[in-house]
Order: sequence, then C-alpha cells, then structure tokens
Amino acid sequence: MQQTTVEATALAEPRRRVHPKTMLALLVFAQLADAATFALWVWRHGVNGESNAFAVVAYEQLGMEGLLILKGTAILMVLAVLVLGASRYRRMFHMGAATATSIGLLGMLANVSALLLA
Repeated sequence: MQQTTVEATALAEPRRRVHPKTMLALLVFAQLADAATFALWVWRHGVNGESNAFAVVAYEQLGMEGLLILKGTAILMVLAVLVLGASRYRRMFHMGAATATSIGLLGMLANVSALLLA
C-alpha cells in the first residue's frame, strides 16, 4: 500500500519536544500562580467564595500559611513522582506534567476571573 503525501511528510518530520526541565518549570509556575491568585482572593473576599471544599477546610484548620505549605508539599510530591518515573515512563512524565500544568493554569484562570467579576 502506498503512502499519501501527508503520511510521508508526517513520518519524515521529527517531532518537536519540549525539554523536561521546561515542562517542570511551567508546572511549578502554573501551580504557584494558582496559589498566589487564591491567596489574593482570600485576602480580598474571604474563603467563602472558594469552590474547592478541601481548600476551605484546610484554610479554616491551618490558616493561609498552612494551606500554602500544603500546596507547596503537593507540588513537591508531584515533581518527585514525575522526576523519579521520567527515565522509565517517559509518556507518564509528559502526560503528568501537562495535566498538572493544566490544572494549575485552570485554577489561576478561575481565580483571576472571579477576582475581575467580583
């Protein structure tokens, strides 16, 4: 069976890859941006507007410092799992880093939109 031009071009071109350190830096940036915008929201409006029940309970029990320590610990745990599994499970690394980055960006965007609309 003969390949089409599109298939031949797709097979001939190497895939562009994002460097793993860049992916990890983006993950940390997105998660810290989420934490910073959350802290700004709580400072301005209180924790009542937060939709994440876990964050509300953690804030009520530990305060903002405790919540940020939990967030930092979670970031470090995700980074550790991704880095430890990267050499053996390359696809898991890329999918995990992309997912964690997306979650952080989504949280940041939700916080920013809530701040702008409130």
